[in-house]
Amino acid sequence: MSVELPERYRMWVERLSAPAWRERKQATTVLRELVELDVDKPEVLEAVAEHLLDGLVSKEAINGRAACHEVLVAIGPRATAGLLRRLDQPGTGQRLLVDLLGEIGDPSHAGCLARIVTDRAAETNLRGSAAVALGKLGGTDAAAALESLLGDPTSMLRVHALEALRSGGLQVPLVRATTLLIDPYTRKAAAAVLGNSARIEAAALLVPLLEDDMAGVRATAAVSLVRIDTRLEGADEIAAMLRRVSPQARSHIRGLLDNRALEVRVAAIKLAGLAGDSEIVPLLLSAMDDPILGEQALLTAACLGEDAAKHVLAAKSRTDERSYHHLLRLIGALRPPVDGRLLVLLTESLVGTDDDRAIAAAEALERVGGRSCLAELCRALQHPGRRGESAADAIVAILRREDALEELERCVDQPWPQQGCLAANLCRVVGELGSQLYTGQLVAMLGSPDVQVRVAAAGALGQVEGEHEGAGALAFALADEEPQVRAAACRSLGQLKAAGSVQPLASATEDRSPMVRAAAVQALVALDNPVGLARLRAVIAEDPVPSVVVQAIVGLGCSGLEQDLTMLMSLCTSDDWEVVKAAARALLHFPEHRATAALLGLLDHARWDVRWAAAEVLAARADLTALASLRRALPAEQDRVVRKVIRDAIAKLESLR
Repeated sequence: MSVELPERYRMWVERLSAPAWRERKQATTVLRELVELDVDKPEVLEAVAEHLLDGLVSKEAINGRAACHEVLVAIGPRATAGLLRRLDQPGTGQRLLVDLLGEIGDPSHAGCLARIVTDRAAETNLRGSAAVALGKLGGTDAAAALESLLGDPTSMLRVHALEALRSGGLQVPLVRATTLLIDPYTRKAAAAVLGNSARIEAAALLVPLLEDDMAGVRATAAVSLVRIDTRLEGADEIAAMLRRVSPQARSHIRGLLDNRALEVRVAAIKLAGLAGDSEIVPLLLSAMDDPILGEQALLTAACLGEDAAKHVLAAKSRTDERSYHHLLRLIGALRPPVDGRLLVLLTESLVGTDDDRAIAAAEALERVGGRSCLAELCRALQHPGRRGESAADAIVAILRREDALEELERCVDQPWPQQGCLAANLCRVVGELGSQLYTGQLVAMLGSPDVQVRVAAAGALGQVEGEHEGAGALAFALADEEPQVRAAACRSLGQLKAAGSVQPLASATEDRSPMVRAAAVQALVALDNPVGLARLRAVIAEDPVPSVVVQAIVGLGCSGLEQDLTMLMSLCTSDDWEVVKAAARALLHFPEHRATAALLGLLDHARWDVRWAAAEVLAARADLTALASLRRALPAEQDRVVRKVIRDAIAKLESLR
């Protein structure tokens, strides 16, 4: 079939078979970009696909086969018609065509591949490739064809079929699996397929494989057991089976921690927990440097409970400095109440110069600590950074868990400190608690000589709900000499939503610091007060700093008033693209067609992110009058991210018709 290749593609298609690798790579990249641009031109893509399919199976242009394959994958379903036509004409390149169909086809193409799989006269490698492709396509037809291949006398084809079933998430009948597990050649592949099952009977076939002589089979069985357990949401039957396994099987499970594959090591840790094998606890410490293994280790420690606690205590003296913080994390994974000796171990670790150890101890106490730990945690608040913050989080958690907010008063010297990390972290604690019990101390800290303490106190007061003296103190803090404090006070007044805060915040919108003005505007928006709305309009008209104006625009977007619509439309012509984006998003809540017209005008904006924002808002507004303009804008759009948003907007609006 001869189809003329579009001119802009011609040179690059010819370069796909160039002798130099760099030329082929460049041609592939350019062609993928052209295909993306022509995604809505099926006739062009089908013509290009015809030429690339010829190149894929050509005997002369062997160098270009991989490049042709890559571009054909980018073209996708538009290439399947030509592919199927060539597949019906046996000859050179059949395996290449089969491999491609596995990547760009769908379950409706399974019948074509099934004919190859079941044709015993066909070449063995071609049948194997067809089996792999069927696994990628999936579906009932693919499953049936692959299942029929499991009885083929050729071992390699049986393995290909099993691998295809596994990769396609398909299942194998348990009766057939039992036979395949007997054969050493197919045992590993059959164990992998059983992991697709959601039946406890499949798990029963896998458990004995944990004692298999082949390490690869044991690893595969472990991974499949975990997959079944996840699918059955932790069925007790699997745990019961694992608790009955032999000491040798338990040893084999622990041995899987040395496997190179992360998935196998994760499975080993989880299965040890289900089997109740607490002997794995000391081995977990060396694995916990990996965050994924560390997370599973904590879950396993929680599953093992008191048995894990005994091994943690025993491992204390044998754990090196590098892994000691992992030991502390394991304690935090246990369910409270925990052994008092473990709590002592945690509180002792709060002291010293090792930040990692102290942070791990504080995080563990956050989960399992009690009142007896509060005094040492309060002393740890004097440390800067994450160390002191972790101690603060632990105190909050314990006070809430014990329902003993008043305990904080007993653990801190009187009067409360007014400067330093201890004072700032105490503010953090009180703010997180959100109780008015310590509002007086926070108000006092607003007069601290330490700027960071004043910032922390101002921020904490915004978290204390209800009417209290803090609102008035925050209004006074708007006159603080430090802009950080004034900005924090603005944000907290917005959180408290106190009625008397409108005027102080309106005044703060004229502050000399842009940071304070932005915070004040943000707080006025949160108050949603008509008086504040008038001030927001003035800020937009007068403030020279775009970040402040953007915050005010957000407030205007909620008013729904005609005068605000007019202002937002005029802002869509601003020279500052952040202002334009904010105005576009604010138009979301204005149903008038004028708003739609303004957004459509932004689809021609020079900035890609402005066009992106406009398209998103047009989709969310559900105004069908925008559909025609969006369709016209799509072919001209050069940015792939924006094209996707426009296509999504078109699809959403079309669904509303």
